[in-house]
Amino acid sequence: MMKIRFRYFDKYFDTLRKNRLNFFILVLVIPWLVPVVGYLMWGNIYFSDLQIFLGGSLINLILCLIANHINQVIAILIAKVYPDTHQSVFRVVFWFVLYSIINVSILILVLLAYDQVHLFGFSLQRERAIWSVFLLLAASLIGAGLTELAYTFMQWKTNQDELQQMEQRQLLSELEVVKQQVNPHFLFNCLNSLSVLISESPATAEKFVDEMSKVYRYLLSVNGPDRDTSMVTLDAELRYIRSYIYLLETRFENGISITIQAADLYLNGQMAPLTLQTLIDNAIRHNIVSADHPLRIDIRTTATGQLEVINNLQRRTVRTPFSNAGLATLISRYKMLFNQAGTIQIKEEGSEFTVLLPLIYT
Repeated sequence: MMKIRFRYFDKYFDTLRKNRLNFFILVLVIPWLVPVVGYLMWGNIYFSDLQIFLGGSLINLILCLIANHINQVIAILIAKVYPDTHQSVFRVVFWFVLYSIINVSILILVLLAYDQVHLFGFSLQRERAIWSVFLLLAASLIGAGLTELAYTFMQWKTNQDELQQMEQRQLLSELEVVKQQVNPHFLFNCLNSLSVLISESPATAEKFVDEMSKVYRYLLSVNGPDRDTSMVTLDAELRYIRSYIYLLETRFENGISITIQAADLYLNGQMAPLTLQTLIDNAIRHNIVSADHPLRIDIRTTATGQLEVINNLQRRTVRTPFSNAGLATLISRYKMLFNQAGTIQIKEEGSEFTVLLPLIYT
C-alpha cells in the first residue's frame, strides 16, 4: 500500500516537472495565496493559533490545488480554441475571466460552508469576503499572465524542435540528392548499356552518350556550389527527365513505358529538383520491370495546376521498406521547402499507385 502511494506521488511530481505552467503557479502564486487567504478568513488569530494555521492552511491548500487543476483544464481548452501567436490577447482575456469565475465561485462556496460549520471559529464577515474576492481576482490575473508566459515558451520550444528536425531532414535530403548524383549502380548500368550499343549500334551509342551527358550536366547544375535556387521550373525538370527516360528505355527496352503530358500553362511552376527522377526510381525499385510485365508510368499536370505521377502496380517479391525509399525523403523535402503548401498526396487504388504533388507559382 505504501509503495502504491509513493508511486502516485512520484508520477504527480514527474508530471509537475514537465508542466512548467503548473510549476510556475504552484511556486509563484499558491505559496503566498494560501496564507493571505487564511489571514483574511480568520484574522490575526490565524498566525497566532498553530492549530488554525496548520489546519486552515492545509484545507485551503487542497482547495487551491483543486481550483488550479480545473484552471489547467480550462487553459488547455482555451489554447486549442486560440492556438496562434497573434491571438495572445484573446487567450489572456478568456483565461482571466474564466479563472476569476471559477476561483471566486469556489471561494464563495467555501466561505458559506466554513460559516455553516464554524470551522476553527470562522465567522463570515462581508469586508473580509470582499477583500478575498479582490485577492483571487489579482491571483487570477497573475495566473493568466503566467499561463500565457508558459504557453509562449512551449510554442517557442516546439518551433525550435521543429526547426531542428527540419534541418536534420534537410541534411538527409541533401545526402540523398548526393547519393542520386553519384549513384554507382546507375552509372554502371549506363556504361554497361553503352558498351553493348557501341558494338551493336554506334549511332544509338552516340545518342546515348549525348543524353547521358545532359543528365549529368543537370545533376551538376542543381547540386553544384553555383546553383541559384533550391527550386527549378517544371519545364527544366521535364527537359532533364526526358534525357533520363531515354537512358532507362535504352536499358529496359520494352520493359518500361513513360509518357509525359504537361500543359504549357503550368511549365513555370516551381518544384524541387530531381523530383521526377525520385518518383520514377521509386516505381522501378518497388515494381517488376520486364518485357512480359512492362512498367507504365504517366507524368501529367492536372486541371488545378498540380503534378500527377501514376504507375501500374506489379510489386516485386522482395520490397524495399517505405521508410528507406526516396519517396519518404521527397515528402520531407517538400514539407520543408513549402510548409503546408508542399503536402504530397499518395494514393493506392486498385492496380495504380499515384503521387500528387504541388507546383508553386510565384
